Amino acid sequence: MTLKATGVCPKCGSDSIARVPGHQDETSIIVDWGGYFTSAPVARYVCCACGYVESYVESPEDLERIRRKFKLYTPQKETKTP
Repeated sequence: MTLKATGVCPKCGSDSIARVPGHQDETSIIVDWGGYFTSAPVARYVCCACGYVESYVESPEDLERIRRKFKLYTPQKETKTP
């Protein structure tokens, strides 16, 4: 589970979690440069006990813009050599 979903750190079990709101700054994901700067803010959830951090784009509209701009990630399967 996640900090965002449970409010409990998956690394140390603490419930001392801070939410750092996303802003249009250097931590944003640039999604358009068509005449003006457009970015998707990234909110962070931080465990105040151990420092574990999770980052999320929380806006459904921003998620859709990212999906259209960037290639979707497909993990490469490991090939075992005999």
